[in-house]
Amino acid sequence: MKQRIISAMLGLVLLVIVFILFDTPVLNVAVALIAVLAVFEILHSTGYVKNKVVLGAAVLYGAAMPFYDRIQNSKAFFYVTLVFLALLFGMLLFDHQKTMFSEITTAGFIALIVPLGFSMLVYIRDTTNHGLFFMLLACVAAWVSDTAAYFVGRKFGKHKMCPLISPHKTIEGAVGGVFFAVVFFILFCWGYTWILGRDGVFLEVSYISAAVVAAVCSVAGICGDLLASVIKRQAGIKDFGTIMPGHGGIMDRFDSFLLVVPTLYLLTKLLPILQLAA
Repeated sequence: MKQRIISAMLGLVLLVIVFILFDTPVLNVAVALIAVLAVFEILHSTGYVKNKVVLGAAVLYGAAMPFYDRIQNSKAFFYVTLVFLALLFGMLLFDHQKTMFSEITTAGFIALIVPLGFSMLVYIRDTTNHGLFFMLLACVAAWVSDTAAYFVGRKFGKHKMCPLISPHKTIEGAVGGVFFAVVFFILFCWGYTWILGRDGVFLEVSYISAAVVAAVCSVAGICGDLLASVIKRQAGIKDFGTIMPGHGGIMDRFDSFLLVVPTLYLLTKLLPILQLAA
């Protein structure tokens, strides 16, 4: 528990630094680092990809994705993807006796999906007003919900939610996670508008939209966590890594984000939370 607390505090300090500098390339670098470690953990720790060239190509491809907003050439993603695919299928032809087609497809899929999910944080910053606000909401949806589900489940959990996937998760814990995500969303929205109001920026909050977005994002976070558990269970591993003592790997801590961030972005387009006061 001591290691877990120390790791959490260190991670919180780094997170605060990133959010202070969120409107700079620091966010891109942080997201790229998370994406690189996540791709490496999924492909290497599970043993799905054994070819080092394929693994390295997947990691590098994932590292590039959070930086496309910094490149003026809008076709950069297209060209980099073509090179990546050419390298993957080139390795399949060159080393077909050892490298399986399943390795190639798994590397390609993970290298695309995982960094894309994390890179939505950069996209939110660059395409929405109040980008820091929505980035912090993503953290609330992912981590507050997860923490609340853990403690509520330990105290009141009786009915297993997915015993074959994650035997410790309970329906009561999930309901508690959704409930506290909604509460914290509403409190955070109120606090944010109150702070801006003191500076002369007056915003209106749709608390109904905030509650709906919070609930759906909390469920998305639970699904992301369960997806990671499925991968670990099928691969026969407990954690994706050991880089965060007491927590495991990067994917063990950020698995919820893969679905929370895209869900948050899409829902806030359909159900706007903030608007300028009339």
